[in-house]
Amino acid sequence: EAVNATQLLFVNFGEKEAAYCLPVLAEARNAGIRAEIYPDSAKMKKQMSDGDAKNIPYVAIVGGDERAAGKVMLKNMLSGEQKLVDVEECLATIC
Repeated sequence: EAVNATQLLFVNFGEKEAAYCLPVLAEARNAGIRAEIYPDSAKMKKQMSDGDAKNIPYVAIVGGDERAAGKVMLKNMLSGEQKLVDVEECLATIC
């Protein structure tokens, strides 16, 4: 595994979602997690396959429902399992 490889990729659905993700991204980085947000709101399939190509183990999916609930859909790219978690649980899963 690459030393500086990204561990968590936030899917970018657009401005509102990105605005919600940025503080979570900052929290992840503060916790020592190498995280990034996809640079533009491309099709989700493209974002996921790009993440997969970079061997990023976790993807955070935040759409309207997740935003409203104050949660994150965390997908484990290896197992394919995804679950709705709060930010603390999201970070704890990856740390």
